[in-house]
Amino acid sequence: MPRDEFLVERRSLGLSVLCGFILAVVGIAIGVGTGSQIILFDGFYTFLGIGLSWMAMRVSFLVASGPTSRYPFGREALTPLIIGVEGVALLATCSYAGFNAVLTIVHGGSRLPTGWSVAYAVFALVLPTGLWWWLRPTARTSELVRAEATQWLAGGVLGMGMLVAFIFARLIVGTSWSPGAKYVDPSLVIAACLLFVVPPVRMIRTTFIELVEGSPDLDLQGPARLAVDEVAAQFGLTDQHLRMTKIGRKFYVEIEFVVDPTWTVLRSDQVRKALAARLDQLPHELWLTVEFSADPMWGA
Repeated sequence: MPRDEFLVERRSLGLSVLCGFILAVVGIAIGVGTGSQIILFDGFYTFLGIGLSWMAMRVSFLVASGPTSRYPFGREALTPLIIGVEGVALLATCSYAGFNAVLTIVHGGSRLPTGWSVAYAVFALVLPTGLWWWLRPTARTSELVRAEATQWLAGGVLGMGMLVAFIFARLIVGTSWSPGAKYVDPSLVIAACLLFVVPPVRMIRTTFIELVEGSPDLDLQGPARLAVDEVAAQFGLTDQHLRMTKIGRKFYVEIEFVVDPTWTVLRSDQVRKALAARLDQLPHELWLTVEFSADPMWGA
């Protein structure tokens, strides 16, 4: 990734940390003051995200430093690793909050939402949604920012849910539905946990696939295979063995061609140049290895 893109990535992560700190402080303060579990959950969930965002910034800096004598292939694996850590932490937070919400319902519900609760819900809708919209362009090229944007989008959806539920709870007070108002807050926590559980599971899945060097998604495999097949056809190479994986931003492509014993080094270089020209168009940092052998055993 070019240096200016790394700078944009770190600036985006820095803004995410700042906004997360503001939302966390406001959420915890109002949550404690109103006794609202859902607001406390949102505040602590966001506070946890601050630490994870800071870790993501550190990872971005380390990855940008490139290969070293100690890490000759770079440190791209840190990107899926930190995303996986984020996923595990967020999943654990959802599980704990959901369990507490169930206990609250069993014990008769919680306090009714106040005007402060409604005000926070508006704030928790506007700030995350606005930040998600601002992060979208950078998220297209940065997996770290994409993970942040996903969390902010989920936060905006939660803010909308809180706003609607709090208004509904205040409207039904004094009606025949009034007893149900005490269960709105813990029910929101359970709904939020169910909503938030999907992104962490996807993050953990992505981390596992990348760290065990599994095949990348089909939307990356397809264009890569097409490019290799076209170049192979161009040079009359009918026996090929292709492997590929993605770790962070790096896209590793390894190809073994079985060639005729009269094959020359010049043609090998021409094939490599043609492959690099086509694969470099994919939105990842290419790490290309192309091998040629006249012995079919080496191509197996």
